[in-house]
Amino acid sequence: MRSFARAAFTLVELLVVIAIIAILMALLVPAVQKVRGAAARAQCQNNLHQLVTALHNHVGARGVYPAAYTGADSKPGWSWGTTLLPNLEQGDLHRSLNVESSLFGGGANPATSTPLTQMRLAVFRCPSDVGPDQNPVRLNHGMSNYRAVAGPITYPTYTYNQDMGGVMYQNSKIRVRDILDGTSNTLAIGECMYDEPSGKKAALWAGMTGVQSGSIWISDVMWWVDDSTATINGSAPQAFSSWHLGRGAHFAFCDGSVRFFREGGNVNNLKWLAGRNDEIVVVFDF
Repeated sequence: MRSFARAAFTLVELLVVIAIIAILMALLVPAVQKVRGAAARAQCQNNLHQLVTALHNHVGARGVYPAAYTGADSKPGWSWGTTLLPNLEQGDLHRSLNVESSLFGGGANPATSTPLTQMRLAVFRCPSDVGPDQNPVRLNHGMSNYRAVAGPITYPTYTYNQDMGGVMYQNSKIRVRDILDGTSNTLAIGECMYDEPSGKKAALWAGMTGVQSGSIWISDVMWWVDDSTATINGSAPQAFSSWHLGRGAHFAFCDGSVRFFREGGNVNNLKWLAGRNDEIVVVFDF
């Protein structure tokens, strides 16, 4: 008798193949996500390295850390991010903004955005944060995921030019010798994510926008560290936070190092590290 070779799979064989492919996909997708998450976290860390290196270059040239923002009273002011543009290979943008001789927002309070202040600057964006390039809750200026750590000192109401104990606050001029705790034990910049449902508004690279709805929006560029904001990814709108898969947030130190602090750590550590001269020894638990 003549025999014939099969030309197709049976239904059972086809279902087995589909099941195997589904299993392989289920195993592969988390691995790919983990690799992508690790790459995004590494890029975020590199961003902060660039920013804190620019801080060092500024200190070397001018002798002081840049102010979190420069502005009179409740008026808008250019931020530490804008001050650092020449040290971030953005000298042309710095000159186009006319930072040295013009007011942020052109004197308007709050400061309205312009095409230049709306620009997306990759060094200020965490790759894990998929928020828009312009911050819609901060007058559509360019988004930043990094905010100056103003210090551990908090008050019921904000006072102009208030020294909060850190290295960057309104119109500050902190020198390296003012950091009695040592640069390796003092925070400079922290990570903040954009997430409208939880009220987290990230930050701006260009400047502090001034007064909105009766409040001065210093959170555009800086924030202090208290129990709620020191709770990484906590419920506070200004809590230091990120979308990283490792569940934590990066911080840049004044010595140029960048460290990742995980959720659930001792909130006192961040508060003490935010201060430049509290003389408290911190045992890291990140």
